[in-house]
Amino acid sequence: MTLSKHSLRGAMAAASLAVSPVWAQDDSDLQKKLANPIADIVTLPFQWTTNFNAGPFEKPQYTLNIQPVYPVKIGGGWSLINRAIVPLLSNPALLPGQDRKDGLGDITYEGFFAPTPSAGGWIWGVGPAMVMRTATDERLGAGKWSLGPAVVGIKESGPWTVGALATQVWSVAGDDNRPNVSAFTFQPIVSYRLDSKQSLGYVGIVTADWEQTRSSQRWTVPLGVSYSLLVRPEGFVPMNFVVGAGYNVIRPDNASDWFVRFQVNFVLPK
Repeated sequence: MTLSKHSLRGAMAAASLAVSPVWAQDDSDLQKKLANPIADIVTLPFQWTTNFNAGPFEKPQYTLNIQPVYPVKIGGGWSLINRAIVPLLSNPALLPGQDRKDGLGDITYEGFFAPTPSAGGWIWGVGPAMVMRTATDERLGAGKWSLGPAVVGIKESGPWTVGALATQVWSVAGDDNRPNVSAFTFQPIVSYRLDSKQSLGYVGIVTADWEQTRSSQRWTVPLGVSYSLLVRPEGFVPMNFVVGAGYNVIRPDNASDWFVRFQVNFVLPK
């Protein structure tokens, strides 16, 4: 008896689902891990954000962030959590006569050294952050290579997961004709599980550009809420869908006010 290529692929997929410890967990445990940016699971999120009324002509700005996470055991009860952010951007014109500019932005890498968490204790990690000069156009990136520290800490209690992820980077090389970079990001992590498959959370990242001399141009502070749904399609990997929206209550001139976000997160076998 012979198997078709289609049947063979299906059998291999089923086998991988059966042996992976991720699928042995119940939905509540998997939801906890999805809310934890340094959990011991391999994920591949695709995050689409529309920022409304951006730029001097108040046009939409679009971002598709591809954000793979791959943890590696390094011994002694420690792991290295590798995270990347690959942005595909569509930025509106800044000057009269300019066209919209589409392309790749500056890729960010974050590596968190994290100990095995104790039961009921804090989950934390610390390591380097690097922003690479990869933008395909000067309007899509800073034109600099930047380095700095990254730290994350969260606490799980009942249906709640609460914490934050923060980075600070400074430019170390790049185009001498472009402004220096001193950028801070602070991502609040707030998730409340409604049931085994659904949760509510905070959406948005607080940013500060320390190179701005005017405080009114330095900070962006969003307030937003998200809803997520975990699904397990038969014969396929678990998927987590997230929709959210928010408003930048503090923002520089020409920055977006409202934003909406959609994300699909694939949980992959390791």
